[in-house]
Amino acid sequence: MGNLLGYIFWHRSRPGTSRGRYEKKLAAFQESLKAHRPDGLIDALSFRLKVRPWSKRRSPGYEDWYLVRDFGSLGVLNDAAVANQNKRQHDDVARDATGGAGGVYKLLSGDLPLRDARFETWMRKPPRTPYQAFLDDVSRLVEDRRTALWRRQMVLSPASEFCLQSDLRIALPSGFHAATARLHVVGAKSGGLFADDLERLGDPLSPADRR
Repeated sequence: MGNLLGYIFWHRSRPGTSRGRYEKKLAAFQESLKAHRPDGLIDALSFRLKVRPWSKRRSPGYEDWYLVRDFGSLGVLNDAAVANQNKRQHDDVARDATGGAGGVYKLLSGDLPLRDARFETWMRKPPRTPYQAFLDDVSRLVEDRRTALWRRQMVLSPASEFCLQSDLRIALPSGFHAATARLHVVGAKSGGLFADDLERLGDPLSPADRR
């Protein structure tokens, strides 16, 4: 697993923009990136969301994941996104996008491929709980499941510190303040079997977390 990182970018289309057209532009940009793959890029895809992980407001949007080998690869990706071979596709999406926010997460454990994730649970370590004890608890809870556990590396958005991706829904203790979303991969051939929905599990969130 090494230093595998996920750069996450949340965004939504501007009012009046066709969802189908927007998603085609988004997919075209990511396909262009992979066709002219910058050093360190492993995968790129988007999930369609109805609710961002830090909000209860239903506002359709997207969560892009760009998997890279290490922090050095993030800089390479940043430059490649607007390089000549990708600039047109990048700008096509950017013109119709709004409400952007980003985050960088590191893979801590698990081997679930990003494209196989069907649920995504955002959670926080309970107060006064040592990190290792928290991680051990999570490991015990998911020991028989296909998962990938990610931890925030930079505070760039209000999203929680940990993200647990899984192929099946996982129940977590209320103290984790978990928020679970069903995932739908943009452009997937599944016919939209996984309609997105954010479901709050456990204790109510504080007012600050309801933004």
